[in-house]
Amino acid sequence: MTVPAMTSTADSGRSRSLAQTLAVQTQVHLPGTVGRLLKQIRDLEQVAPLFRDAGLVRPVERPKPLSTNVAGIATHAVSCKAVGGFLYVAAAARFDLTVKDNFVATRAEDSECEIDDIDYEDQSKRFQLVGVRQAYRLAERALASEQPYDLILLDCPLLLNRSMVAPQQSQRYSAYREIYEATISDIGQFWTRNREQLFPWNPRGPIMAGIASQRFGAIVSVSQQDFRTDEGRKQVLHADQLASEPLARLNGRRGTILGVGERRFITGILGSYTRTAAFRMNVQTPRMEPASVADLGATGLHYCGSIGTPPRMIQVIGDEPGWQPADFDKLAGTLMALTVAGGSNALPMALQLATAQLEALKPFLEHYASGVRREMKSKQIEDVWLSEMDEL
Repeated sequence: MTVPAMTSTADSGRSRSLAQTLAVQTQVHLPGTVGRLLKQIRDLEQVAPLFRDAGLVRPVERPKPLSTNVAGIATHAVSCKAVGGFLYVAAAARFDLTVKDNFVATRAEDSECEIDDIDYEDQSKRFQLVGVRQAYRLAERALASEQPYDLILLDCPLLLNRSMVAPQQSQRYSAYREIYEATISDIGQFWTRNREQLFPWNPRGPIMAGIASQRFGAIVSVSQQDFRTDEGRKQVLHADQLASEPLARLNGRRGTILGVGERRFITGILGSYTRTAAFRMNVQTPRMEPASVADLGATGLHYCGSIGTPPRMIQVIGDEPGWQPADFDKLAGTLMALTVAGGSNALPMALQLATAQLEALKPFLEHYASGVRREMKSKQIEDVWLSEMDEL
């Protein structure tokens, strides 16, 4: 019997291996990718001086020598699969430092921890909410300790964006809605109880600020405003005087700004030891929660320290006239001086030390999960419950 020959699509030229396809795509698209990136760099080189001349980007002097009392509060959560579901541990750590004429001394520590099981669908946003609640608890305990503080730094936002609301009103998201409402309540109560202790309501009080490495879209949105109009001017604090002629030239560069990615844009316009003008976050995002705190004002700015450190965003509560440009210069300069290590994870020292403590969460959860599995297999816990039932 004659076996019919099998036709190979490879022999007919109609198929390629993945390696061949990638090689072809590299040859086709590489020149275009390089050209597009080079164009964005040229556009940034043209736009960056206009931001500086307009006053949207300004240099910052660092305090020399540095003397300050600072608390850094870091949050983190990890989860792992266990018994057909997920276990998680969420924690926040506070690390206090005293800096006197550039000499650094550790002062105190505090922490919060939560361990539970969780549904997969709710993980990321619920962890953010848990972190915000824990950070605010540690901040309140710091204020109640009567220790001196000049700065209290959180690695989470001070207010919640409405995008954090549960996506639909169903029983499936009931636990998430509960923690969302509880977080809003905790934030509101914190500012009601402690506002008079904090800057700018108390000119000598500590500054409480949220530090983030993302959310760069805010300054991109500000940069596209027409500052000749009332709507455009209310985006930026009036005290941050802006130059009209460079601003007019920026108005014709909106397409250029939109064509550059957010991170590449903010990295391109910020040089070493500079900050952006302060902008009103609650004007751009009027639905920040809780509304009672957002009505006090939510002000943000971006800053960049030494070469090799990423840009960061600062968020504070309050508005002018309580906040003035000199206050933002001092805040940004202090944060730059406190950032002693470079690299993509560079943070003010107190925050970096607090973050380092949270690295123990992952191995701890793995150990905890293995303990849960062992106990469930042995059923010792169930036996204890049954023995106590006999006594009743």
